[in-house]
Amino acid sequence: MALIAGIKRAGYDERSILLKNVDLKVNEGQIIVIAGPSGSGKTTLIFSLTGVLKHVLNGVIEGSINIDELNPLILEDFERLPGKIGILMQDPERQLIFPTPVDEISASLEALGLPYEDAMVQALNLLNNIGLKGKENTHVEDLSSGERRRLTIALAQIGDPSTYLFDEPSANLDSQGIMLVRELVAKLKKMEKTILIVEHKIQYFSDIADEIFLLHGGGLSKAFTVEDLYVKLPECRNEVNPRGKTIVEFEGSIGYRDKAILRNVEFNARRGEIIAVVGPNGSGKTTLLKTIAGYLKPLEGKVSLYTRKFFYASQNPDLVFVHRTTRKELESIARKTGVTLDELLSKYPMFTKLKDLSPFQLSHGQRRLLELLIAFSYGEDLVMLDEPTTGLDPYLYEHVIKELKLRALNGSTVIIATHDPRVVVESTRVYLIESDRLREADKCQVAESMFKTMGVIYE
Repeated sequence: MALIAGIKRAGYDERSILLKNVDLKVNEGQIIVIAGPSGSGKTTLIFSLTGVLKHVLNGVIEGSINIDELNPLILEDFERLPGKIGILMQDPERQLIFPTPVDEISASLEALGLPYEDAMVQALNLLNNIGLKGKENTHVEDLSSGERRRLTIALAQIGDPSTYLFDEPSANLDSQGIMLVRELVAKLKKMEKTILIVEHKIQYFSDIADEIFLLHGGGLSKAFTVEDLYVKLPECRNEVNPRGKTIVEFEGSIGYRDKAILRNVEFNARRGEIIAVVGPNGSGKTTLLKTIAGYLKPLEGKVSLYTRKFFYASQNPDLVFVHRTTRKELESIARKTGVTLDELLSKYPMFTKLKDLSPFQLSHGQRRLLELLIAFSYGEDLVMLDEPTTGLDPYLYEHVIKELKLRALNGSTVIIATHDPRVVVESTRVYLIESDRLREADKCQVAESMFKTMGVIYE
């Protein structure tokens, strides 16, 4: 069945109306991709279509919605939606309740009426198909962000729904995970499912999408040329960089609870470098950064960190916010850096209109940028960034890359755990995790390999 929506206006309250006169139709067997700037209302659109904005978030919405002959704006129909739509939220943490992946999947299947034994069999099959074999009984807190994303992708398929709403499905996934999502979406299309995808990296789905729209200024428009739909990489060169003073050294093994993830690690970083750490979901990238930052002790060896002016920014930007308003967060940054609030707002003008909002009311991309501002203020010599480009629109991505290059030019060091091939190309050096080992690799070859694994067209 089709998804049809005519939204006159929608927002979290009367002061934050983000959607105006949005007309949308997605037919059976059709894939529609929606892009747009961070904060333009893409996630709000998902919440509006599912009825969550009205019935859970007490937001404002006027208009009509029809999903498989149900109107989610009517409470009775909203309560009948589970099992009829598969939803993938931008933040996996918001969808996960139970302690382990097998608990999460089996409980959802049992809620649909399956006997326990059948639910367990189906749960294990779903987890195996999405790349979580061997992680069935791992506590969710011990999964990487990409592994949690894979788990929510499995959850979205429960009940064989006819309509799928995916919000940033590529976020935090490694190259193999992105290929799995692309294959899943193509399979659902052949099954005549109705598919709506919200995505900043439109190129990941451009070859299988039927239409691509831009959400901007509250409404939808078709604003992409053929050239826009290819991944464009800057020219990749393995240049010899001046050897600055060492700022980090580590030789040893890392892991959790005495269980080694990486052994015989040899890692170093020098001033003025941008270092990318690349590897599959759950391979140890975050563990490495946390060990360098001192949050985890190495299982063997010692971390030598030659500065106290460093900061680790996690995959979840919400963990760094301590004030009630964005203004207070910015004022705190100003105190730490000596830069005035007005100077910060002129450098990051998007926060001018957002300064009185709670950081948690910002879009994911806006929260990510605010987290990076905080990291830069504390990490004068060294910042360690875990998936810093997730949730960033192309404009914000370019802004962040320029900031990182400027910091490196001024002698700071940046270490980035990433699945983004664009970041790999922009780095000085790359460390690659393969077969439980960390090694230095050719960045141009790594970026090319990542795209080939995804199955994404690039230039």
